[in-house]
Formats: sequence, C-alpha cells, structure tokens
Amino acid sequence: MNLETFFNNFDLLADAPNGVQKLKELILQLAVMGKLVPQDENDEPASVLIDNIQFQKQLLLKEGIIKKEKPLPVIEADEIPFELPKGWEWVRLDNLCELITKGSSPKWQGVNYVESGNGTLFITSENVRNYFVSLEKSKYVEDKFNQIEPRSILKNNDILMNIVGASIGRTAIYESNEIANINQAVCLIRIVAQSTLINLTYLLHFFNSPICISFMFDKQVDNARANLSMGNISKFPIPLPPLAEQHRIVAKVDELMALCDRISERQQKRRETRIKINNAAIGQLLTAREPEVFNKSWQHICNNFDLLYSTPDNIGKLRQAILQLAVQGKLVPQDENDEPASVLLEKIKFEKELLVKQGKIKKFEKLSPVKADEVPFALPKCWNWVKLQDIFIVITDGDHQPPPKTESGIPFLVIGNVRQGVINFTDTRFVSEEYFLSIDEIRIPRKGDILYTVVGSYGIPVIIDTEQPFCVQRHIAILKPSKLLELIYLKYLLKSELIFSQSTNCATGIAQKTVPLNGLRNIIVPLPPINEQKKIAFKVNQLMSLCDELETKLTQSVTNSEKLMETAVRQILAANSNKTDKDEFAFLETIPAETTKLETKTAGRRNKKTQDGEALQLNLPGFE
Repeated sequence: MNLETFFNNFDLLADAPNGVQKLKELILQLAVMGKLVPQDENDEPASVLIDNIQFQKQLLLKEGIIKKEKPLPVIEADEIPFELPKGWEWVRLDNLCELITKGSSPKWQGVNYVESGNGTLFITSENVRNYFVSLEKSKYVEDKFNQIEPRSILKNNDILMNIVGASIGRTAIYESNEIANINQAVCLIRIVAQSTLINLTYLLHFFNSPICISFMFDKQVDNARANLSMGNISKFPIPLPPLAEQHRIVAKVDELMALCDRISERQQKRRETRIKINNAAIGQLLTAREPEVFNKSWQHICNNFDLLYSTPDNIGKLRQAILQLAVQGKLVPQDENDEPASVLLEKIKFEKELLVKQGKIKKFEKLSPVKADEVPFALPKCWNWVKLQDIFIVITDGDHQPPPKTESGIPFLVIGNVRQGVINFTDTRFVSEEYFLSIDEIRIPRKGDILYTVVGSYGIPVIIDTEQPFCVQRHIAILKPSKLLELIYLKYLLKSELIFSQSTNCATGIAQKTVPLNGLRNIIVPLPPINEQKKIAFKVNQLMSLCDELETKLTQSVTNSEKLMETAVRQILAANSNKTDKDEFAFLETIPAETTKLETKTAGRRNKKTQDGEALQLNLPGFE
C-alpha cells in the first residue's frame, strides 16, 4: 500500500484516543521528513536554493539593510534526527533569514497603550495562535513605539513565534499590510525575499511539527517563565526541500488536514447525537408513568445499546439510570405480601425512642411531614416518602474542634480519604487517643455507619466496613442507620441523583459548597418495604457488575485502538526513506486487516452488549 491509499483510509485510525490530533501530527512529521509526497529528480535541489538565498543576503548586506553576522556552527551529526531524501538539505534557520528579533514592553520604553485606531497595532503572544494571528482582542500603542523599536515593525508575510510561557512555539504568519509591532514575548522571523524563494507555509508546517516542537523544548530556558532565546531559534536545523517539492508538500498537507477536520466534525456530530439520544431515552424511561410507555422506553434503550453505550464515558449515565430506577421502584417487582414501609417506619420510630430513653441518643426536633407538592414522582404501593432523618438513628458530623496532630495514634480522615467511595487509610493524619476518647459517642464512626461528604466534593457515600477506630473531620457527615434497614440499599439511595440534586439545592457557599446537616436531615427519600430493599440491593449489585464488565471491555477496546495507532505511527516514521514505496510501506498492508480484526472483536462485544441489554429488559419488571 502506498501513502496515498493509507491516508485515504486513515479515518480507521481516527477513532483512537485523540486520534485526529495524532494523525495531524503524523502528517506534519511525514511532511518535514520528505515522506509525504514523491520526490522529482527534475526539481532544482535545495542546495541551489540555499545558494540563491545567500546571494540575496549578500545584496541586502551591501545595501545596508542587514548587518554582517557571525558564521553559524556547522550542523553536527547528532543534531540530525533523520536522513533526508536526495535533493534536500539541512540548514540553520538564520541562513534563510533576513531578520530574527523580538519586540519590547511598552512599559519599559515609556510608551502608553491607546484606544483602537489611534496608534500602532500591537501584537502580543495572546494574538499569535497556531497558524493564524487573531486580532479579536487587538491592542494599540502610541506611534512613537515604532521609532524606539524599528527593528520589530512587522511586514506582510513575517513569521511570528511565541517564545515565553505556556504558549511557547505557537507560530503564525502575519498576513497584513497594516503597520504593527510586537512585544517581548513574540519573535519575528523574516525570511529572505519572503515567499519568493521559500514557501512560508512549509516553514509554518515545520515550526508546528513534532520535530520542531522537540527542538523548542530542548532549547527553552527555565527561568521564572520558560522562554526561547533568539540565539537558539536562529540555530534551529531546518529540513529544506527543493522549492517545487515545498509547494507539493503544502498542497498535500492542506488536503489531508482538511480530511482530518471533516473526520473530526463527523466524530463530534456522532458524539452530540449519541448524547441527545441517550438523554432522551433515559429521560423517557425515568418519567414514564404507564407500563406500556416504560416498557417501550426500555426496549428503545436495548435496541440502541450499541450506540448509547459505546464508550466508557457513557457508562456513568447508565449507572445513574439504574439507581434512579431503583429508587423509583421500577427495578424489581413489588410483592403485595411484603410488610408495607409504613409499618417499618413505625418500628424505626420505636427503635429511636427506646435509644432516647436509654440515654444513648438525644431527642431530635420533629421534622415537618413530607408534603404532596414536594415529591418528584409517584411511588409504588406499600412505599412511603419520608425525611432522611426518619430512617437514620443519628445524622451528625465530625468534631468541630481542630484536632491536635500527632505522628501516630488514631486515624483522622478527611474528604481525600473517602473521595473514591471507599475508606483509604494511606496518607492519613493522626490524633491522640486522649483526643479520640474526648469526642462525643455519636460523632465516632462505627462499622455499619455511612459516611457522606458534605463540603466541596459533597455527595459521596461510604459504608464503614472496618472495626478499626477512627474519627473524621466536620466536612464528613456520619449517618447511623436503623438496624431494621438494608445497608446496601441506603448506600445506593444516597448515590442516586434524587439525593444529590437535593443536596445541591440546599448547599450553601460560593467558593466551596457546603451541605448543612439540617438540610441533609430534611431531604425527602423513598422508603420501600424491607424485603424489596433487599431485592433492590441485589439487583443493583448485579447491574453494577454488568456496568463494570462493559466499562472494562470498552476501555480495553480504546486501549487496543490506541496501540494500533501508536504502532502505525512508529512503523511509518521508522521506515527507511531510501526504499521503494512498495517496500517502505509494506507493513501498512496489514493495517486494514488488523483494523478489521479489531472491528470484528468490537462487533462481537457490541453483540454481547445488546444481549446484556435484552437480559436487562427481561429482568426489569416495568410496572408489574
């Protein structure tokens, strides 16, 4: 397979992570290595072009336009990253230039900024983007700046390069006849005879290629802000093709970049379509009030499972939909023989009253009952809407007194220790045993309690499954559930969007949101019969395991796609340019086959996903 055929089919590789960007980098890499278009032995070699440029520089020297420069060092073998095709030459950038300089700060020169149109256009690094100069946020300075800094006055077709800070290496051509100047963060590169002897767009492609970017990172100086010096820029080794080939390279790069943009646009449209379909499908499912509508909506998800859940990122929405179905009573069938939640609620109330009498907990202020206009959806028969405080013995938080730190002792957990949904005792602070024993009993977490983050990264529930003693900061709530409830159901309830949205609504603060304990206690929640709680917990565990499996397979598929891309790029760049096209790119003949194998595996996985989706449908009760 030749390069033309390869690039006509490279959309097969574009689905790899960041695939389009990697293809663009590969295009530029191939371009400056002389592997993108065929060489023509009839082209005037680059050596002649260099001689012509040197002749023009001598004329400029005689006319006093430029000054005599010190000879540049010869390009050494260890500076050459690859072998060039016949007719090409390595040359220092300064050998091609009439001028390499940078601007200055108006403040340093005692020059003021002025209103638009009342002075000289002033280009800063903010204006210099990759491949174009943006004048959306143009600045202007007093015209006297040009008298102070005449060397950095811009001409049409000057190349501008950012040389300071995070935008180092962004390069563009100034394509305007408007008089302008630059600041100290921008380098001006003026090629001899400009576009007459060198195709400036070819140079622009080189400056934006991985080859040149690696030069820039090797040469940048790390001061307060990273920067490139004029001396280092002037010594950049440039792979220079014959002028005719420069034009062919630019045309080919333009063609392939346009193809990349079209692929990227198609990918974006697919992503947007997938999101819209997914949101609509889940929305219909969750808002369905009739059995027929619910079953039809679920069938729609099953039929489009491949489209909706084809990337790891989409699995999160599936998980949240499962939790929402669970708390709506749509995940498992109801049993009319189950003891209703109202009876369970009375038992919990009795349990709490007994603990109050025993002095183990304090009597909390009675909360107002749940009003009809507060409930977001109808519940199945035998379920009840309750306040969160109604089903927990205690809802409190960690000790509010800043604890004295010790090198060892009792672990003191902060949000960072529970942010992943499990308790992590690594990198833990400690408090003394004396401090730990001084904490109120209700503020000490015990096995079977649930931790719930309430500050910053709020809304993360964690079941305590260890006997190890520890305490928590006040940014973590401690929820001590009734022993009459199913703990796993409570965890999934707290992870649901229903609870998270209410936590968000009652959260206070701007820079760092905080869910107040009183707001948390007043959150309304659906309470199923205890038997149904257990069935819901079992079913959610099953479905979350399925999500884990899907996520693993999708992640592996993405990894395989990424490896395929890396292999293709590595081998094509390692190919010996002295071989014939057939030999040089013989390995590319295997790319479609390998891709087909990957697609076949993916198709098999997608079939499995659809089967899993159908299995979900068979196991979901609807409104039975």
